[in-house]
Amino acid sequence: MRSLFLPLASIPAFYTRLAKYGETYYPRVLERHATYEVWRDEEIPAEELYQALKMIRPVEPLKEFFLGSRERVASFPQLFSKDIKPKVIVGAKDCDIRSLIEIQDNVYLKGVLEDPFYKERREKYLVVTVDCPEPADTCFCLRIGGKPYSAWGGDLNLSFGEEGIIVDVLSAKGDEIVEKMGDVLTEVDKKEIKKRDKHRADAERKLAKINPEEFAPDLPDRIEHQLDTGFWAKAMANCVDCQACERICPTCYCFLLYDIPVGKGVERIKVLDWCYHAAYGRVGGGMNPLAHFSHRLRNRFECKFMAFPRNFKVYACTGCGRCIAGCTGKIDIRKVLRAL
Repeated sequence: MRSLFLPLASIPAFYTRLAKYGETYYPRVLERHATYEVWRDEEIPAEELYQALKMIRPVEPLKEFFLGSRERVASFPQLFSKDIKPKVIVGAKDCDIRSLIEIQDNVYLKGVLEDPFYKERREKYLVVTVDCPEPADTCFCLRIGGKPYSAWGGDLNLSFGEEGIIVDVLSAKGDEIVEKMGDVLTEVDKKEIKKRDKHRADAERKLAKINPEEFAPDLPDRIEHQLDTGFWAKAMANCVDCQACERICPTCYCFLLYDIPVGKGVERIKVLDWCYHAAYGRVGGGMNPLAHFSHRLRNRFECKFMAFPRNFKVYACTGCGRCIAGCTGKIDIRKVLRAL
């Protein structure tokens, strides 16, 4: 793996060079949280950009760039095509890049059919992952098979040394990009690598302290056999059905298709679906096997921690903690999993 050095003062220039590849999104601090914004070659202090990179995952999950909440996917009798242009996304953490590779790719690229629009975005978009040196109390990636840093999956990875940022090249696409960086990137000193390794070890120790207990290794079996509706009713006791946990989850992938008349033809629309919706399981004739909310709650846990690992050998959860941070009822998914 090839590594280069990015001085802190050169972060704006780095973003500007990335923007030559395509519209570039970068993390910006907004009310104590990181959120994605489009880089417009603005006069933003390098230190401010640096601090935003060091924060935990942005509020928006990475999947929002690849899966529109609502998009046209077909039409009849006239055909249509989409002009999907290259983009650059800077700031994804390991929990987000894993959500694409281990969950969304399995669903949209490795099933019976491929989603052509998702596939084209995956091919054209450049993802720059970033280490997570300061995990929050809601983070639990370490207990779900992840790390607070990424060494695979993206095209470039940014990590934090002693006096600047280390840029690791992770793909051929990333290698092409760094070749066009000119003097923005320089050779990396061993002391920077040593400091980076210390930051990573410190982050892992902090995560282990935040989450001292391992989850049961037989979670799929425990969920399958937990048929007590009282257990699930207790788990959802404080839920106000705001559905924030699903809407900001990087791994939820459900969708539905519907047709609408347009002129003398029809268009097929794809929208993301949420299993907490009362009508999620409703079928023809009005029957609904998931009519009670406790059943829908259990269904969500079955999907993420039973069915998905049995089919794809990974949990459909990456421990990003967004559901915990966003929950109005202060429900902690870790407590539910440990209570099983």
